[in-house]
Amino acid sequence: MSTFLWGIVVLALAAVAAGWWTWGRGDGAVANPLPDFATLRLADTPNQYLVLPAGFDAEATPQAASPVFDVPVQRLEQVALEIIRSRPRTVEVAADTARRAYAFVQRTPVMRFPDTVTIRFVDQGGGSSSIAVYSRSKFGKSDFGANRERVERWLAAIQARLAP
Repeated sequence: MSTFLWGIVVLALAAVAAGWWTWGRGDGAVANPLPDFATLRLADTPNQYLVLPAGFDAEATPQAASPVFDVPVQRLEQVALEIIRSRPRTVEVAADTARRAYAFVQRTPVMRFPDTVTIRFVDQGGGSSSIAVYSRSKFGKSDFGANRERVERWLAAIQARLAP
């Protein structure tokens, strides 16, 4: 192998080690992991993804509407938390059980960049419920769609578990 290729390999390994050392410590959460969804303001960067229930009174415009689940909010909360807590490289960093709001940090597989995901369970009345989800990256301006993919993957898993 040429000296140039060895240099590339060494630099790549150093970058991975730096990521593990720098971003791999602490919980990695953003400064406010449990924002109020009603007054939330999105940053001007694309490294975030917001899903809100239809008709949710909020200042921010969501990128998508959250599905409505035909289960009481307590059941949605129980199932969703089981699924989210079982995800790899995911830790719960904050909770406000009275508001049914939770924050998690999920790290990227190689560089261990922390992404914070805040969720809030919403009672829709009549035995149905929904969920507000805000996923954002702590570092960088672009996430290559990672936050959107995460939210869609989590919502799909919740829907599959709650399907009749």
